[in-house]
Amino acid sequence: MSDKPGTFDFAGQKARNLARWTATGWDELAAFIGPNAERFEHSWMETRRKIVDGKGGIAASFCWPALLFSFAWFFYRKMWILGGILLAAPAALALLDVNPGASLGGALAMALFGKSIYVQHAVGRIADIRERRGGDRELALAGGVSTLGGAGGGLILALGSAALVYSMVEGWP
Repeated sequence: MSDKPGTFDFAGQKARNLARWTATGWDELAAFIGPNAERFEHSWMETRRKIVDGKGGIAASFCWPALLFSFAWFFYRKMWILGGILLAAPAALALLDVNPGASLGGALAMALFGKSIYVQHAVGRIADIRERRGGDRELALAGGVSTLGGAGGGLILALGSAALVYSMVEGWP
């Protein structure tokens, strides 16, 4: 935030973000990511390049699990808030009577940018922990994957898909 109430210091935020990205190396990020870290290396390099060059901070890199499993993949990767938003979004859009294509567009965006979003999340978490003087144990607990989160998300996805198919076959009650 800036010194003026109601304003935001974009330049300061950009500098802070640049410092976080230049302070986080691939080895530390790979340790935080855990399983299949090598699948995120290209996204990390492209996103880092864009941030360092001052050209934004998101890089396209297709992620099949984000497309096929949606919020369950984000839960598996411990991105609880985004996973919850993606879980609630289709119901919210349906209640608002928004065209179903909006959900498809959101799913495609998550698939196209999911790896970059995750890498940005990971760099931010690492920086937050380091700023609090947290150690490697705290990083290990914050990073990695949540098998339970992924399984729970997968179960919700399966039940929701089954309910959708049932409603299409039997008609909505």
